[in-house]
Amino acid sequence: MAKRRDYLRMKRLLITVFQAIFQPWKNAQALEKQKTSGLWTRAFLGLLFLALGLAITSIIQAASGNFPAAPVYLPFSLENYFVWQAILIVPWAMLSWLAISFLARLIFLSGRSQKEAISLRQFSAGLALSFYPFLFWLWLSHLLTAVFYSLGMSQKEWVDLISEPGWFQFTYLLLLFLAVSSGLISSVLTMVKTVPARKITAIFLGFGLFLVFSFLVLFLLR
Repeated sequence: MAKRRDYLRMKRLLITVFQAIFQPWKNAQALEKQKTSGLWTRAFLGLLFLALGLAITSIIQAASGNFPAAPVYLPFSLENYFVWQAILIVPWAMLSWLAISFLARLIFLSGRSQKEAISLRQFSAGLALSFYPFLFWLWLSHLLTAVFYSLGMSQKEWVDLISEPGWFQFTYLLLLFLAVSSGLISSVLTMVKTVPARKITAIFLGFGLFLVFSFLVLFLLR
């Protein structure tokens, strides 16, 4: 019986994650049921799962012995940067999400009529779901790099490969485009559906919150 409950919970979690990634327009429908469906817990676990995926690919990059190809802004040595990235990316992503959720709630508190209708729990669950597409496609681009590093590719070879027009450059840039565009669209749609009475504000807020979250993630991730 316990195994069946665990199976059903895992099934609901996977459905939530895949739906948020590939059908973000259904996030609002899921939010309407959150009080009884345990959506916030699944939203939290899904975000944690995606962040762990980035941590795993960071470990692979660290094991390859390569250094970050892009400039770094944190005070870590290049030799150990991927190690620190693997350690920090999970708490970094989760704290960024919680801080942005709190910020969004404060912004909407300026409207008195919204105080009772929208809670911090509702905002945070919606934002977690809206960030899934960005993290998923970003993880795929990270995985692509990690795989090539694990196969023995050097940092110079990777830079040369991504600098020259071809299938690798196209695939890598396509994944980054999908990460940014899908994350932006998902965030805007979720905010608009969450606060339908203030659509203009919701559009700008969804746009701004996604930019802040993506900046924070990419500030660390290499």
